[in-house]
Amino acid sequence: MIKTAILLLFTAQLIACSSTKTSPVETIPPVEKLFNHAAFEHQPTIDEHDIFSLPKQEQHKFLTYYNAELNKGIRPDRAVFNYLEQRLDRFTFDGATLTARESLEKNEGNCISLAILTQAYASLAKIETSFREVGTVPVFRKNNNTILISNHFRTKLLAPSSSNAANQFEIIRAGTVVDYFPAQDSFFIDTASYDDLVAKYYANKAVDSLLDKNFNNSYSFLISALNYSPNDAELINVAAVLHRRRGLQNDALEIFKFADKHHLTSQNLISNYLSLAKTQEDTQLVNHLENLLDNSVSTPFDKIQLAQRSIRKGSYNKAIRELKEIIVETPYIPEPYFELARIYYTKGDIENTERLLALAIEKSSDPQKRSLFQAKRDAISKRKH
Repeated sequence: MIKTAILLLFTAQLIACSSTKTSPVETIPPVEKLFNHAAFEHQPTIDEHDIFSLPKQEQHKFLTYYNAELNKGIRPDRAVFNYLEQRLDRFTFDGATLTARESLEKNEGNCISLAILTQAYASLAKIETSFREVGTVPVFRKNNNTILISNHFRTKLLAPSSSNAANQFEIIRAGTVVDYFPAQDSFFIDTASYDDLVAKYYANKAVDSLLDKNFNNSYSFLISALNYSPNDAELINVAAVLHRRRGLQNDALEIFKFADKHHLTSQNLISNYLSLAKTQEDTQLVNHLENLLDNSVSTPFDKIQLAQRSIRKGSYNKAIRELKEIIVETPYIPEPYFELARIYYTKGDIENTERLLALAIEKSSDPQKRSLFQAKRDAISKRKH
């Protein structure tokens, strides 16, 4: 699905679309004031307009189709969706974050690419849009100490307001949802805006550059992202990681302290901060951050991380209770079953291990997850015979 947005210092975590929004009651200074700007060389980044621009020929093709649909009585939002559906018939969904033009040329892209392309057509048709950030709990796929996590945007093409909308309160605006990454094991994270979408494009590029050790490009894309979402915890997290990777540990600590002070935190940022704090042998800070981690869980992913920390500490019974609570709340997510299977395998309970792996396979809508779970189940079956 989508690759980006969060990196841990020692185990990098990338969330393609994830963010933690806050509504500060105080004026928060820009985090860029804490950056060691002298350590980086600013590089030019793509303009916002160019992210969404389409070739002239494609604009003409779309508008011709769109106007023909309107003449048939098709609702405007549905007309845009219909064009996308036929245009993306052979579209390949992968981890690349692309502009609208690049997505058309390559006929591929991730969820942010799709949201960008959808927005490009919506802008041409003068259709209003709204966004939802949706997450799926990841299977941890380690590659050079990098963990990929899948989150994405759903775009809603809004239908024209009714003629008497000014005289009534619209609870839910009619429209058409564009989501080519449907998953039964997904969960709502937050509403999002156009600015969030632009920020995610730059954020993904910043993380890609960071993984390639192109620190100047990462810094430049990060600055662009913060222009659109200045108080985004995940962007602040990436900023701290960037400084840490650049060898600027003290600057990274100051950025983490800034986030903690102004309550611009997420589970990933706190985990990152905790990893760095442990190298400082600051027991008081470590205890504070561990308590913060335990008390700031919100998404199913956060709760699974909490259970995993219990497992690492050898508190298996506590982890079992935590995982069973997640199953009660979100029985359609496969990972709690998988984590429980791992615990029972450690305990030597093969019957429960196989039963829980079967449930994990059944609950997963992601082919990669199913393949992993099935491989684990097959391996256990072979050992039995």
